[in-house]
Amino acid sequence: MRVGTVLGIDEAGRGAVLGPLVVAGVHVVEEGLAGLWELGARDSKLVPRARRLAVVRALAAAGARGRVVVIPAAAVDGDSLTSLELAAAASLVDRLGPERVVVDAPVAPLAVGRFVAALSARCAAPPPAIDAFPKADRDHPAVAAASLLAKVVRDGYVVALRQRFGDFGWGYPGEPKVRQYLASWLAEEGTLPPICRTRWRCVTDLLSRGLWGDRGSCTPHETKGEWAKLR
Repeated sequence: MRVGTVLGIDEAGRGAVLGPLVVAGVHVVEEGLAGLWELGARDSKLVPRARRLAVVRALAAAGARGRVVVIPAAAVDGDSLTSLELAAAASLVDRLGPERVVVDAPVAPLAVGRFVAALSARCAAPPPAIDAFPKADRDHPAVAAASLLAKVVRDGYVVALRQRFGDFGWGYPGEPKVRQYLASWLAEEGTLPPICRTRWRCVTDLLSRGLWGDRGSCTPHETKGEWAKLR
């Protein structure tokens, strides 16, 4: 492991029904953590979409190293989100070799200990070297940087997918455009688009009733499958 380095890990697209889940890691020296805040690292939800790429480029120019794992919709259909994120995080740890790992916990607070143990069992980092907690993308600069990287990469994939499959917004079930897109595709094709996470409850509701409730809520089912990664 590299002495004096930390790897922040976060995801984008966990709550989406269309498009990929992206897990990103940003690897920096400990001494450079405060500088990430100065360069604009923040939870991606707090940074305007038009500004995110510029911040990611500034972080890279300052020496931060980023890697991502891209998990397509078909793979999300085939496994639980937590299992997919564990595998992705373990891959990032082993590829980047940090001394410490900080993860925006994708589980409830009572399950964080089990998540850390499971991650350590899959990679080279011992449990004491892994810190996972809610809102890490808000409170830790390396995780904030990973949040931005994951969002920028996912947005790039979404733009490319829209060119091929039509405009479906950003893929989140709360967007009216997403609900209209899915209903229209189903009516015209008699099936769901290949970029759709078909086992989500909002999609099964669409199949059974032809519509969603006003909130467009969406909850994933726990299933099994494999994940894909992109360098």
